[in-house]
Amino acid sequence: MNKNSNIGFIGLGNMGKPIFDNLNKNFSNIFCFDKDTYKLKKNNSSSLIEIFEKCKIIIFCIESNEQIIDIIKKNTIKKNTVIIDLTSSLPDLTKKISSYLKKFESHYIDAGMSGGASGASNGTLTLMLGGSKIICKKIDFILKTFAKNIFYLGKSGNGHLMKLLHNSVCHSIFLINCEILNVAKSYGINDTDVIDVFNKSNARSYISESRFPNNILNGKFNGKSSIKNLKKDLKMINLILKNSKSKKRYTELSNEILSEIDDKLNIEDFTNIYKLWDKI
Repeated sequence: MNKNSNIGFIGLGNMGKPIFDNLNKNFSNIFCFDKDTYKLKKNNSSSLIEIFEKCKIIIFCIESNEQIIDIIKKNTIKKNTVIIDLTSSLPDLTKKISSYLKKFESHYIDAGMSGGASGASNGTLTLMLGGSKIICKKIDFILKTFAKNIFYLGKSGNGHLMKLLHNSVCHSIFLINCEILNVAKSYGINDTDVIDVFNKSNARSYISESRFPNNILNGKFNGKSSIKNLKKDLKMINLILKNSKSKKRYTELSNEILSEIDDKLNIEDFTNIYKLWDKI
């Protein structure tokens, strides 16, 4: 693997498109595919069959690895192909896909990511990797075109597990901020004042320092992820923790809150949860 290796990229959504753009700035031999043909008109598009034929490095940025395994099984896997999975997915399926690819002497790297659409655009994402350490080192020069912080976490599935653990904390902090700011408003305290206090004291977090000022309190409500995605993340981490002996009341509560939001709102930007809080 080197700078001249063909790279396939699948999925041009809110996260995928800016990641692809950063790759495209650094590599001339990159091919992309999206099920939405309109998105392909402006890019170096290719078919899935061509990507699997031409590319030894294939990056997925789609909804889940359930879709990835379907695509993999419908295409020919060449020896020494490296598939990089940027989804949020269940680690057990990640391990199964990794085992499946070993039959073809190929590799599967789960790369959970954090940083949102802005991080994808700025090339400052945080990646959480699981899989072969040797392969992770070999693809490092590719990952660094869109990620600033890269953590190797061990065996296959650990990257996806870390992402779900991360998101359970991130989403729970978002929900408690939504609740507290709505309580404050009911007592006549301005929400911007609450956030200002948080950011100068111990209650500060990424949610208060960035999410609320940049995506909510300015009226934009543009977190660029859907309520459906939050529900999916919390359902997955609850499935993983179902048989855990550790107490998990906070993750269960966050999942319960999200599951109570009407599915008709699933496609809405998740930041709308704040202004809909009293209706949930």
